Amino acid sequence: MILKVIPVGPLSMNCSIIVDEESNQSVVIDPGADYEAILKALEGTNPKLILATHGHIDHVGQVKKLKEELKIPFFMHKGDVFLLNDPIWNGFDKYVGAELPCPEPDSFLKDDQELCVGSIKLKVLHTPGHTPGHCCFYLKEQKLLIAGDLLFRGSVGRWDLPGGNLEELRRSLFKIISEIPEDTSVVCGHGEGTTIGREKVFNPLLREILTG
Repeated sequence: MILKVIPVGPLSMNCSIIVDEESNQSVVIDPGADYEAILKALEGTNPKLILATHGHIDHVGQVKKLKEELKIPFFMHKGDVFLLNDPIWNGFDKYVGAELPCPEPDSFLKDDQELCVGSIKLKVLHTPGHTPGHCCFYLKEQKLLIAGDLLFRGSVGRWDLPGGNLEELRRSLFKIISEIPEDTSVVCGHGEGTTIGREKVFNPLLREILTG
């Protein structure tokens, strides 16, 4: 497996591209901005799928252009469809470089669903709290979690934006921390990566939320 993590847009949102080396098939996760950089990272691969961890426009801002260019489907949880074209704040879509309108998903993700990209298996984990339809993607064999805006290095996702819910966030964080091995690498929605084990030890906000 090849993993490319590309920080895009002014918020340094992490767009992940996963390539199966055997089949050369690839998947794009959270194409929020910087369309040309994402296309360049896909060069030489056979893109099969666009995924979004959630519907905030800084994570789906280039879905429209990628679908038009690559003719591949877009999958997301149905709980976040209402967010796809919501700028959240006036002018935020322009600030983050989102190309709206974002098309509705071709199919809806479900908890425990398994997606295959060549020989690579991605398990869908529905983890609401930051948004109602937030999902993480777990690659068990590769010991990798694409966490979106659920978990950050030293922090957790906000719950004060449209659709956010602290109790759901608490349950989702507990699910991830208790079920996924500590040596699993985590690609966060923004900023540096981490591991499950590191966040168990060094993330004060995570501890506060889980025990609060």
